[in-house]
Amino acid sequence: MACLLLTIILAGIAAPAGAAEPSRATSTRSDYWAYQPVVRPEVPTVQDAEKVQSPIDAFLLARLEEKGLTLSPPAEKRELLRRVKFDLHGLPPTTEEIETFLADTAPDAYVRLIDRLLASPHYGERWGRMWLDVVRFADTAGFNADPLRPLAYKYRDYVIQSFNRDTPYDRFVQEQLAGDELFPEDPQALIATGFLRLPPDESNASNVLLARQDMLNDVTATVGAVFLGQSLGCAQCHNHKFDAIPQKDFYQIQAFFAGIIPVERLPVGDAAAQYEYQQRLAAWEAETDALRSELHELEVAARVKAGHTLRLKFPDVVLQAVDTAPEKRTAFQHQLAFYSERQIVISEKALLAALSPEQQARREELKQQLNEKLAQRPQPPAAIDAMLACDGTETPPTHLLAGGSYNKPLTELSPGFLSAVSLGSEEADSPVIVPPRPGTTGRRATFARWITDPRHPLTARVMVNRIWQGHFGRGIVENANDFGTQTAPPTHPELLDWLAAEFVSPSTGIPGESWSIKRMHRLILFSTAYQQATYRGTADENPPGVTVDGDNRLYWHYPRRRLDAEAIRDSLLAVSGLLETKMFGPGVQPDLPPNYSTREAWKVTPDENERRRRSVYILMKRNLPYPLLDAFDFPDMHESCAQRAETTTAPQALMLLNSEMILDYAQQFASRLLKENPQAVAAPLVQQAYQVAFGRPPTEEEIAGAEAFLSEQEKLIAARLAAGEKILLPPSLPKFLDPPRAAAVVDLCHALMNANEFTYID
Repeated sequence: MACLLLTIILAGIAAPAGAAEPSRATSTRSDYWAYQPVVRPEVPTVQDAEKVQSPIDAFLLARLEEKGLTLSPPAEKRELLRRVKFDLHGLPPTTEEIETFLADTAPDAYVRLIDRLLASPHYGERWGRMWLDVVRFADTAGFNADPLRPLAYKYRDYVIQSFNRDTPYDRFVQEQLAGDELFPEDPQALIATGFLRLPPDESNASNVLLARQDMLNDVTATVGAVFLGQSLGCAQCHNHKFDAIPQKDFYQIQAFFAGIIPVERLPVGDAAAQYEYQQRLAAWEAETDALRSELHELEVAARVKAGHTLRLKFPDVVLQAVDTAPEKRTAFQHQLAFYSERQIVISEKALLAALSPEQQARREELKQQLNEKLAQRPQPPAAIDAMLACDGTETPPTHLLAGGSYNKPLTELSPGFLSAVSLGSEEADSPVIVPPRPGTTGRRATFARWITDPRHPLTARVMVNRIWQGHFGRGIVENANDFGTQTAPPTHPELLDWLAAEFVSPSTGIPGESWSIKRMHRLILFSTAYQQATYRGTADENPPGVTVDGDNRLYWHYPRRRLDAEAIRDSLLAVSGLLETKMFGPGVQPDLPPNYSTREAWKVTPDENERRRRSVYILMKRNLPYPLLDAFDFPDMHESCAQRAETTTAPQALMLLNSEMILDYAQQFASRLLKENPQAVAAPLVQQAYQVAFGRPPTEEEIAGAEAFLSEQEKLIAARLAAGEKILLPPSLPKFLDPPRAAAVVDLCHALMNANEFTYID
């Protein structure tokens, strides 16, 4: 947003209305690192070779040894298990998992653990959520009304399934940009085009032409940030002030997407089957054209009359789009109708009132005749209902816009790639658009193929940087959405290029491993760097890294990180024994805090188990992010999130301390403990509580402190109970256990849930 405001201000100063600004880019493809071809670097030789389990370690050690540093000793097995379980699943390890891993002394125990975690469906839920951040996924449209997009969840499910299947990243990108053009036989590839439908939009926009342009601008800027790591949006109004992105590039890339048609249903079938279906459909439409046209003209006249007031705010070009039969609309008219039709809804009663008795009779006669013909209408090989995008055989023109204003078009532009990026040949750098099948323009398919070309200097670098960030909390390039000059250069450029080269062309030479995200996880997770211990800053040690590299930019220890919002909520549910692991389907709506929001509040999902599903399945409402997630830095769903903030605020502590929901979780946690220890014997109860909450046994000091806490709380609660106060008890109270003792166990569980160790991983 700040960048957009800056560009608007600078555009007003630097260029008069109606004039394009001359190119003043500060970096070109000849001198800027991000535009250079990815060349696999040699793995460096290091002194401490025993610590090298992966080429990753060699690249890191080479930098560390220059500073007189080395990697830290390995993490304990418990610590490593908790780390990797949260990294890959976003969940704490179970007691059984801990016992199994600790008992497994085989040399490949850790390798088998990683393979098992990557094979679990929980992996896709965790890493799919990362992708949903980047593409600013939501179940609602945003802005003032924030209406539900009832089929948006299918895109979320597609993302989770794609990560679980380890869909090659180049295919994953192609599906989202042009699944309907490239893979019309694959229902999942069609659902993937929901990516193009994710921009927020105003459901009652009065200026439909502006709304259409805003949508295209959003798609263009997001494609640049998500797949290319480029701040294309900064070139919307003028040439980019810092990077080699002229304004012309912004609109030439936009031209690939200018024909997007939002739909809720698409036919499924290979190119030949789709072509045959389209031919038969065209023949049927020609045969019934006169009948359908007469009925349409009759109803349009009535709608114009009945909706006169509603239509006043729209210009003629929009009304023409609304009044044109859907099957005869151009792509441009489809886009205008999408933003306006929902604002000119005419009821059947109002429609009939606008027709004379003779017209009503003729309408019924035409409808009856058409119904008889509908039985003969060709059906597609199959069809899918989802939030989808497609285009037709023609595309609206794209113009360079003076100052980015939708109503100030300048030169008409053809589709074009980033001018600063070269794939090594003039042919590869110039779009040659050939429709991959009849009925499409082929524009998005052309762009998708360019962006996933193995020679592309940005695509692989951007994605491996995101994967690295997911494991270490910080990317090799700090801003994962902006590999431009305003972001610090990579801390380890050779490592970034080695990872990118390995991503596209694995050194194993196995074709099926190209673009494999799971393989990149393995490379990182098997490294010494990932498995090293965290420096906890204890007073009795002062390693040289603290002085030389206090911010740990060189990775001399594993960085301590706070859990993200979903992992915190899911952990609360997991340790309470309440987590519902059902996957997929429409978003659920858990309980909201009392009096949270009268305007935005949702109707709570009736089924209690459904409300306890993983956080990735919560309804993502742009104007009402779920309060617990929001408190712990859930991102704004209106724009792409490159990396979540990690704040420490008073509302976080207050929510964990005072929320009725958290207290309920503590009661359920206590009930879980008391099922195995109905007498609430302190020592074994504390042992189990620490094991479940923190994945480790308590120290002798912690046992003594917890026993003292239970004893003191039991006395305080007994006094409160005698005074007639209400106390919090486990839902399943053991038969002979005194209530004050049971309530003290609840308080202990609540305290553990509020501990730093519960919400941080080492």
